[in-house]
Amino acid sequence: MDFLPIKFTFKFLELFVTGLFMVSPVLFFLAGILCLLARITCNIEKWQSYTKSLYFTFITALTVGYGKTVPSSGGGRFLSVVSAFVGVILTGVIVSVALNSVMISWQSTHDTPMETSIESELDSFENSAFHVNGQSSASHDSVIYTRADSLSIQANALAHQADSLASLADSLRR
Repeated sequence: MDFLPIKFTFKFLELFVTGLFMVSPVLFFLAGILCLLARITCNIEKWQSYTKSLYFTFITALTVGYGKTVPSSGGGRFLSVVSAFVGVILTGVIVSVALNSVMISWQSTHDTPMETSIESELDSFENSAFHVNGQSSASHDSVIYTRADSLSIQANALAHQADSLASLADSLRR
């Protein structure tokens, strides 16, 4: 018997570590920016230790913000805002790698041949339920027309947005 939670967990960890390795240049670049911001903040605020500034910058970047150490100058406050933005990007990269790993792990561990077989049987049953003696039933036709109407409405809305953008672009060129 195959224990899916363990299989899923190992697959997730494998993909997550691989994904982090693949985006590691971006992660190191963003961490380097944070270290540089910490050094500049330390100089602006005239703090005695770089570690205190580094602590403050990473706590701010990770949006924890304990409030134990705070900048007193306008330049230090500005750099803390920049640190927060860099931290949001850093966190977003890590979260996107984790989410991608979860999705791929779930698909690879839960799309077993049995589930695929059941899904294909349900699809064929659903298709045969809409067809009687080779002809489409009225309910199937109404579903198709409803979907076509919905797509037509969406196409009209997109055309209207395109016209609006074109007129905005024309007005900006003038």
